[in-house]
Amino acid sequence: MATGLKMVKEALGPDALILSTRTIRNGSFGVLGKPTMEITAAVDNNWREAEPASRTPRATGPARAARLSERKAPQPELTYEELWRREEPEPQPSPSYGPRNVSPVGPQVTGNPQPADQEVQSELAELRSLVKGLANRISGMDAPALRSPYVEPEFAAPAGQATPMDPVTGLLTGYGINQETAQVVARFTRETIDNARQLDGAGLTAILRTAISRLFSTVRVLDSRPSRQRRIALIGPTGVGKTTTLAKIAAHYLSRHGGRIGLITIDTYRIAAVEQLKVYGEIMRLPLEVVITPQELEAALDKFHDADLVLIDTAGRSPKNGLDLQELAAFLRPELGIENHLLLSATTRERELEETIRRFSVLPISNFIFSKIDECDQLGVLLNIHYKNDTPISFLTNGQRVPEDLLMPAPADIAALILNDHGSLKHG
Repeated sequence: MATGLKMVKEALGPDALILSTRTIRNGSFGVLGKPTMEITAAVDNNWREAEPASRTPRATGPARAARLSERKAPQPELTYEELWRREEPEPQPSPSYGPRNVSPVGPQVTGNPQPADQEVQSELAELRSLVKGLANRISGMDAPALRSPYVEPEFAAPAGQATPMDPVTGLLTGYGINQETAQVVARFTRETIDNARQLDGAGLTAILRTAISRLFSTVRVLDSRPSRQRRIALIGPTGVGKTTTLAKIAAHYLSRHGGRIGLITIDTYRIAAVEQLKVYGEIMRLPLEVVITPQELEAALDKFHDADLVLIDTAGRSPKNGLDLQELAAFLRPELGIENHLLLSATTRERELEETIRRFSVLPISNFIFSKIDECDQLGVLLNIHYKNDTPISFLTNGQRVPEDLLMPAPADIAALILNDHGSLKHG
């Protein structure tokens, strides 16, 4: 900035006005390119004009020569301290404020300007006050603060954080990753990026993908046939796709391992909910039990004692309705050995997702399932939520087809989904 201001002064003179400054980055790496300071400046010629000609007689002869010699005379440079410590304004103008025209009073002209009028005196007093305040602020700052580099506002740290946002953090926020999580990823990758001799866009993406995958933990439920009965309940708010996801899980398990599966539904609130699951059960030839009370759920589990996998469908509950959540907790008691997989829609705002997780935490949550990822332009929310809660992800759903649109991702798969254009999310 200091070099740029010096160049402006040399090009336009000491009266140049700074209109705007910004930092631009050039090169093939975009935000990772070398920063360049751009300064826009101009000269306000109207500020130099004297009083109207009708009120001021035109100077001729010796008076004109005296005025020209006065304008061309070099003026001493004033420091901030010298400027505000002066008791009275000098009759000759300072280059910092621009020269003033002096009208001759009579035929005898000495070349000395008349005293400044009251308006100029007021402006000078105000400027001295501002400079004095600036000098006091500078004198109160410690040396490390004065030597700290300038940071653009878009890279500045938020309140309460000491680390400024670097270019990698800014790049990650473009994928929907919040600033806090992006800074964690940037710290993991900083050394690798600095040590890379030649780094193009693909290389940078590979480094970021590796770092993001290390932050994820997943559970692949259907990878192998369980040695003992596995009980999974799908819980979550309304409209996230619990019944359809349950049918997808059942179909995938049958296609991979065969065996016996039992279906249980306690969703007797939604119209045709039981009929929907009954149709899926008939297509896959799976038995279905409908329960209304916690005691009936225990009886249904006993009936499926020889099944490899028991899948339990629940009614959608509003996170703000505490009574409904307590009623659901009465069904899914910990002693029953049921894994509660919380379904979350990836299209929901992050703040609402956090509130949903907090409310459903009255139940022990084993895993997260994110649905509707095919409807999102950005999937950074998956990393944001997982980083704050550290709950493994078991499934992702990317469409309505049963059973095709179900993903059992590894951490690297989720990282790849976050950092791509999501063109491969639809239909497998």
